Amino acid sequence: MSGSEAPVGRHDGAHHDGARGGAADERIVAATLQLLRDRGPAGVTVESVAAASGVAKTTIYRRYEDREALLTAAIDVATTEVTLPSGMSTYDTLHWLLGAARVRVQDIVGRGTVAAILVDDGDAPFTEQLRDMIRMRSHQLVSFLDEAVARGDLRAGLDVKLVVSVLLGSAVGHVIRGGEPDEEWADRLLTLLWPALTPPN
Repeated sequence: MSGSEAPVGRHDGAHHDGARGGAADERIVAATLQLLRDRGPAGVTVESVAAASGVAKTTIYRRYEDREALLTAAIDVATTEVTLPSGMSTYDTLHWLLGAARVRVQDIVGRGTVAAILVDDGDAPFTEQLRDMIRMRSHQLVSFLDEAVARGDLRAGLDVKLVVSVLLGSAVGHVIRGGEPDEEWADRLLTLLWPALTPPN
């Protein structure tokens, strides 16, 4: 073991609880999200988070009562509400929203999470929390599209909820295929769909 590795175990109990408590919390949440992406909710336990984060189980238990509290905290961190920028065109705002959705996918959605939602793997409370998170995040996109339709920027009669399903489904589809949407994903997606979203000339 190198000199840089040796202090981890010694510091987690006392040092991280003090001056570096915030660093321990960040490591715990980051490890929880990574396990969630890779293995789904069933792969998140206090033991697995301790192993992945390098933070002692005793330290984790001082911060989180159980694995459910760990999962809830990780979801809360990853789903903070975003504020829409002002002064941009409908296209640019939609592009920005898709970029924010891409970040959320990278933060929390992996094949393990997708599988848990699709098969409802028995972790019912957490699976429902994931669905609530998805609904909450998509609500902002639905509201924006509704307003754009009302302004005439988007096609009258547009099935907004279907559009949102298509947009978010594209991101999830990347995960199912074994990757994540990259920075050019929103450009490619809007280039494909924009003619169908806007009023006919």
